[in-house]
Amino acid sequence: MTGHRSLTLAALFLFMVIVLFGCSTVQPPVERVTPTPTALPVSVLTPDTNDVRYRPEPIIGQLVLATQIAADGTPRDERTSVPAGTQQLYLVVRVTDLPAGTRLAAVWIRGANEIGRSERQIADALQGSHWIALAFPSDVPLANGEYAVRLSVDDRFVDSLVFSVGQGSGTTSGQQTTLVFTDAPPGDGDQIRAFDVFPEGTTRVIAVLVDPPLDLQGNLWSRWTIDGQVLTERGADDLRSPFIRTFTLEREEPLPAGTYTVEVFAEQQLIAHSTFRITGATPTPTPSATTARIVDVRLVRAVQPGTGVPVGAAVQEIQSPARIYVALFVENLQANDLVEVVWQRAGTEIDRQPLSGLTLSSSWIALPVDLPAETGAAPIPYSVTVLLNGEVVAQRSLLVVP
Repeated sequence: MTGHRSLTLAALFLFMVIVLFGCSTVQPPVERVTPTPTALPVSVLTPDTNDVRYRPEPIIGQLVLATQIAADGTPRDERTSVPAGTQQLYLVVRVTDLPAGTRLAAVWIRGANEIGRSERQIADALQGSHWIALAFPSDVPLANGEYAVRLSVDDRFVDSLVFSVGQGSGTTSGQQTTLVFTDAPPGDGDQIRAFDVFPEGTTRVIAVLVDPPLDLQGNLWSRWTIDGQVLTERGADDLRSPFIRTFTLEREEPLPAGTYTVEVFAEQQLIAHSTFRITGATPTPTPSATTARIVDVRLVRAVQPGTGVPVGAAVQEIQSPARIYVALFVENLQANDLVEVVWQRAGTEIDRQPLSGLTLSSSWIALPVDLPAETGAAPIPYSVTVLLNGEVVAQRSLLVVP
């Protein structure tokens, strides 16, 4: 009995040892696979330098009114007026680097009314300079009078021409329109005191259209220039009398001395123009007497009409002939500040554009220049220097390719 019990205990002890050792056996480590990260694509930001050497963008150069053209569209004559009974009339446009699909449209206007539209779409890209003719779309001769033709490229207005037929006087009714100048608003029935010369210190000049045509329609506006430089554009004053329309130029500071020309338009048709003079010397400001700044200067191929805001990138190289704009962003410009843009060709001054009489707090100004065709094989170096009150504030270089 005792032996049997000893065997039973030994067997139980052996079973417990096996169980304990089996449970405590160290399991081999499980190798964990570490995922390999996927590299993200590197994004490189290329700064926009807003500067290119040559970009073939549409360039609209000279506009010519012609009655005859060659087979390639070149005008054989250049007109500002045509005789009554003229059968063929063309707006001929000098273009450079037109991409395929560009649409040109000429809108022919008399008074405020559209009388015809000529359109052409460029099927194949045009490289270099070409003439494109847009014919007046009617075989009926134009009546005597004043007309305008407006050019648009891809539905964007670019430029216009004014011309006359026969003995047209510049109005839709054929009567003579008179523009005079005074210093006070004319009253009903009062005689207008007209002046050709205004004294130094004048702050207000009123242009009076004394006999506007009775059938005149459309938006009336005026363009004021001084010594050949555009000063401002003004709309018509509130209507005071059915027989006169007025346009007022008025400022707190005296208007600059010089010879002024005022042109009055109905829409895009010139209906009257005249000149007057303000006497006295225009003071030359010193740098300490002005807070004007020229913040940015760009040479561009196009600007927004009416605002002067540059369109497209600045250029350093261009193919001649071409029209190019010097776009200036100015701040705190006063009427007595003088801005000058000086062009040099191969180190020799060829043009100087003075600009004064403007009061602008913050605005773009665009000055166009038509570069002539160059000859030879090598590019010609041009330079543009911008001066503010006699001090150089910016310089730009341009290579003109023949």
